[in-house]
Amino acid sequence: MFKPDSLTPAQIAHKNKLVQALTAYLPSAALSLCAELIMYYKLHLHIEVERKGRYGDYTPHSGKGSRISINHNLSPFEFLITFVHELAHHTAFLKYGGRHEPHGAEWKQEFKNCMRPFFELEMFPYDLKSALAKHMNNPKYSQSADVKLLEVLKKYDSRKKDVLTLSQLQDGETFKLKQHPQVMRRIKKLRTYILCESLDGTHRYRVHAMAEISKA
Repeated sequence: MFKPDSLTPAQIAHKNKLVQALTAYLPSAALSLCAELIMYYKLHLHIEVERKGRYGDYTPHSGKGSRISINHNLSPFEFLITFVHELAHHTAFLKYGGRHEPHGAEWKQEFKNCMRPFFELEMFPYDLKSALAKHMNNPKYSQSADVKLLEVLKKYDSRKKDVLTLSQLQDGETFKLKQHPQVMRRIKKLRTYILCESLDGTHRYRVHAMAEISKA
């Protein structure tokens, strides 16, 4: 990693441009380190429109900079976690090439290694740091698979903190999914999903616990 006093004037100018470009997406305390990581690993970071089913992705490239893409509409903490998640794919690729599972033991260890410096910056609120630390014990393929972490992240997303999610309902309560007219009833919590059914009881569905809803 670069040392602050070892950067050339050109590198300082490049870093400042990266910081300026990322200011809208990352927690301020993470900007300098993220910019340096992008420079150090010669990464191409692309900010994408929202993609259903994924927050970001990683594409390795031999000889040229590898590519990380992240959805533009994530909260700063979500964006940071996604960036570190994808960075870990890159460091795992550098160490193991294609000889490892995408979210297997090697990647999980790299994810922990890459996240450690951000924990040391003491930027996370206590409850988020606790939830994220538990998540890092055995990182999942995505933070979307960790409902406890998502519930805490929602508190620090100004766009979502007042949004009602299925996880907030009690079993037996009825609701409608966002942009879906059918009224459903919550049955019971599974893990990441919640079992629901149509009002007449003829159809059952597994709905993500953090799905945005309105009460019916």
